[in-house]
Amino acid sequence: MPIPFAKNIMKKSEPFTIAVLDDHPFVGKAMQYWLGDDPRMTLTGIFNQRQDLMKWLDENSADLLVLDYLLALDELDGLQMIKQIRGRFPKLKILVVSSVEKPAIVNMMLQAGVRGFIGKSKDPSEFIAAMYKVCCGERFLSDDMQLTLQKFAEADREMHDYLEPREQATDISLLVHNLTPREMEVLRCYLDGMSIFQISAKYARSRKTISSQKQTALRKLGLRSDMELFKYKDYLQDIITQD
Repeated sequence: MPIPFAKNIMKKSEPFTIAVLDDHPFVGKAMQYWLGDDPRMTLTGIFNQRQDLMKWLDENSADLLVLDYLLALDELDGLQMIKQIRGRFPKLKILVVSSVEKPAIVNMMLQAGVRGFIGKSKDPSEFIAAMYKVCCGERFLSDDMQLTLQKFAEADREMHDYLEPREQATDISLLVHNLTPREMEVLRCYLDGMSIFQISAKYARSRKTISSQKQTALRKLGLRSDMELFKYKDYLQDIITQD
């Protein structure tokens, strides 16, 4: 099917340059196939390790980075990786592609400077359209994700009325020191968008152990749900990273 051009954007004389960071080789091959006949975009680099990408970006440039949110177990991933890339290359536009489609996580990606998000289950034509739209300076979210984020924001506002007032900067910073190092690891990974299963694989612990450590951490922090946890994400991430 034809791929629509972004609205109100003049056609660029030279094709946009695309770099890809994904630890699955088939993704790079799929991108080569998808972009092979598209004159608007050209693939300039495919990487499966963050360090190789960073070295390449030190000497080269790209209009867009297509970024897998979760990489190999020994790699920095999630929001920490996004913040590192944004810190060193602030002009680089980022489109995240991931099987992690939690609205709280997608919302945090956007706040961290990501210009678009698309799930790995989407059709290639939508994927190409997303890349081109972000290249042109627009934001991209699929229709279903936009609706999900709207519902998430509404639920968050409704829940706020039932939460007891909390001095975020003081309460959380004091309570977080009650966490064990392993509870901090689990919480950091969870805030970065990893699932219980992925955290258990990363640290070679059972899912039951990881789930128990997460629930214990929430209880120590006086938090009652994931939604409330993500409400305090900025404070928690800063404090846990420092520790």
